[in-house]
This record gives sequence, structure tokens and C-alpha cells, in this order.
Amino acid sequence: MAALALRQTQSLLPSIRFSLFSRWSAPAIASASLSPPSTSWSLPSLDSLLDLFPPFLLAVPKSKTSHSRKAMRSANKGLKDKRNITNCAGCGSVKLAHNICPNCYSAVTRAWKAKNKEVGEIPDLS
Repeated sequence: MAALALRQTQSLLPSIRFSLFSRWSAPAIASASLSPPSTSWSLPSLDSLLDLFPPFLLAVPKSKTSHSRKAMRSANKGLKDKRNITNCAGCGSVKLAHNICPNCYSAVTRAWKAKNKEVGEIPDLS
């Protein structure tokens, strides 16, 4: 609103200056300044209203960010690259160091279950 008032006063300033200086000038100029200044009052446009606010005031979130959303956004911050990846000596597939290879483990368990199935007894591991 202040900018609108400033714009209105800027349109009045030349006539005010003219009337101020007319006191010290010839009377013919003073009589010309006696007419009321022409002001046109109109509704402000959207562009002029947006000039009133700095851009950072318009960027406001619609709602509060929930704890879950914040946690999901920051979930990748603590992850680091694996540096202990090696090749399996038995099958050559990629595995973590100091861990059993998943391919070799599944092959060993399949063979062990097949052997126990032939014998007829599968021990309870739990």
C-alpha cells in the first residue's frame, strides 16, 4: 500500500514543485498552477501488488513437514560406500569380506538338504 501511495504522490510531485516555485515566479505561472492536479485513482494490478512484497516473503510452505518426511529426506545422509567388497575364492562372485558367499552358501545348503532327504531325516535347526 505504501508503494501505491508513493506512486500517487510521484504523479503529484511535478505539479507541487511547479506550485512551490510559482510563488517566486511570475503571476501568470501561478494562475496556471491553481487548477487541481489531475489524479486517476484505479485499482492496482497484480504486478504492482507483488512489487510491495520481497520475493522471500512469497515462498511459504503450505503445511508443516512431518517427522516422518524429514526422516525420509535425511535417511541417505548417513550412508557410506562399502569398501570391504572382495571376490569369493570358491565361485568368484562378489561378496563382503569376512562373510560367507551367498552363492556358495545356497549351493552347500541345497546339497546338505538333498543328502538328508535321501537319508530320511532332516534335523531340526531351531
